[in-house]
Amino acid sequence: MTDPLKNLLDLQRSMIEGWMNSSNQMMAYWQHLLELQERLIHQATAVTRNHVEIDDGPTFTGKYGKRRFDIDPERDV
Repeated sequence: MTDPLKNLLDLQRSMIEGWMNSSNQMMAYWQHLLELQERLIHQATAVTRNHVEIDDGPTFTGKYGKRRFDIDPERDV
């Protein structure tokens, strides 16, 4: 005669193993996603300009298009 507790324990063990395998796969996906985001941020910081001329307000030495709120239609569109 088959033991019902053994079958139940086998079922629970297989469910836990499946859950652990899917959790490990999900964590691997998250790790890969975070590594890609880190590479993207590093790439974005590597290609930035070091010196950007931005004027803080209307002054006699300020240049049009270099102030903080000026819009360049060729660049911003």
